[in-house]
Amino acid sequence: MTPPREAGGVFPFLAKGDFKGLVLFTIASKPMHGYEVMKSIEDRFHGIYKPSPGVIYPALRALRRLKYVRLEGAERRKVYRITASGKAYLRDRRAEMEKTYRSFESAVGPERAALLRDFRRTAQLLMPNLRNITPAQAGELGQALAELRERIVKVLAG
Repeated sequence: MTPPREAGGVFPFLAKGDFKGLVLFTIASKPMHGYEVMKSIEDRFHGIYKPSPGVIYPALRALRRLKYVRLEGAERRKVYRITASGKAYLRDRRAEMEKTYRSFESAVGPERAALLRDFRRTAQLLMPNLRNITPAQAGELGQALAELRERIVKVLAG
């Protein structure tokens, strides 16, 4: 069994602080609105990571300030399109970014991504109910988690 990884772990863009680069790399494939960018990133990370609007839109605003993207379209149909400056920035970094994506994809893969999604679904089930869990339920859930941890250790050791 390996110890927990450092910050960023399998999310190298997050660890390197290059989330804006990830967003720009995503928009380079085609013009998109903010929610399309979120969905594209979620798909690329096999559903393990889905950026929130509170992360996407500040990144898009920063990319606009840098003149790497421009906003086009009418009121409800606004899309972000990469600019010549954005393309130049990516051209200088494309090989590095593609290598980072390939590294992530080989490190995680679809089977492990499904496993991580299951863990996330479990947390999503528990968190909204946390205040309503009785002491007896907390004890029972704690025991179930302890048994799960023991089983995980056996599977990883085998």
